[in-house]
Order: sequence, then structure tokens, then C-alpha cells
Amino acid sequence: MSYTKLDKEIEKYYKSNNMAFTYNSSTTTKEEQEKRLKEYNIIRDITVEKWKDEKKYKELISCAHGGWFSYEDFTKPLAEYFIKHNELLLLKVLCERDIRFKIEDTLKCLKRVKEDYPEITTEQMVSFNLKEYQKTNSYHPIGDLSNWRTKSLSLLNRYIELLKLTNDTDYLKMIASIHEKTSDLTIKKSDLKHIKHKLK
Repeated sequence: MSYTKLDKEIEKYYKSNNMAFTYNSSTTTKEEQEKRLKEYNIIRDITVEKWKDEKKYKELISCAHGGWFSYEDFTKPLAEYFIKHNELLLLKVLCERDIRFKIEDTLKCLKRVKEDYPEITTEQMVSFNLKEYQKTNSYHPIGDLSNWRTKSLSLLNRYIELLKLTNDTDYLKMIASIHEKTSDLTIKKSDLKHIKHKLK
């Protein structure tokens, strides 16, 4: 896995600079742990920059897809790097995967809701109060649908903001259309054929 490779590279940096890579969390204070995390993140970023120079893009995208690091700390800076260097295919491969998965989960929930509640309207599903639902510990198919729809829209929103920094207007319009269809729950699986970019 690419994360394992990245972690080994980080460990190598620690050792080459005579720094201790591991520590005992039971004998260190919270402040020391926070300091070590900041240190680790700095060295991770140094290693990521090295991988960019070496064009290890597949490995970096794999790390992002693995969810090992936060969006703000890892995926967004990587996306902005691809935009800056006009690597739009890499940007698409980086960002499309999670969007596709979330929309697929939304579609599965939508199918189940329609089967369980044949009389329900799209307006009722779209206007479902997710915040109130999340305050309860109960499960409801419509709440599950609303949850996945919200996650899908959140990913699409931040992807659209990134795409506004590119000159790929046709692709941006297509993603905006997917956003609109996801929002009003008219999205179909066939719409996702447009977001399956891969690296050769």
C-alpha cells in the first residue's frame, strides 16, 4: 500500500536525522504527543514534496484515497498542486472516486426508500430534517438517504470550488449538473459514467 511506502519514507527521514520515530504514548504527556504529531506532519509534508518532485502521483493519490490524512492537510493541497501544474487528469482521478462512491451509496438508499415507502414524494425526501434525525439514535431509511445525499453534495461542493480554478468549463458544467441531480434526487447510475477517470 502507498501509505505504508510513505510511512517508511517518513521513518527513513527520522532515522537519517537521528530522530526517534516511535514513542511510548503511556509515558509521554499530551503536550509531548501534540508536539510529535506536528513534527510528524512537517516531515510528512517534506516527504510528499519529494514524491511530487519524483512524480510519484499514483502513490500520492492512493494515500489520499486511503483516508489516512485529513482533506485539508493532504488531499486539498495535492489537488491544488495538480491544478497549478495543469494536471487535470490527476485532479479528476484524485477527486472523482469518493464522489462516485458516495453517490452510489445515495442511490442504494434511494432505491430502498422507494421500495419501503412507495407513496413518498421526492420533495419529502429532499426536505427531510437531517439535523433533527442525527440527534436521535434511531435508524430510518430516509434519514440514511439524507445522510448520504448530504455527504455527496459536500464532496461535490468542494470539488466544484477546485474546478473553478481550472479552465475546463465543460467538465465543470457536467459536475455542476451531477450536483443538481444529486440535490433533487434525480441522479441515475448512468450519470456516473462521466466520472470514472483512471490513470494508465
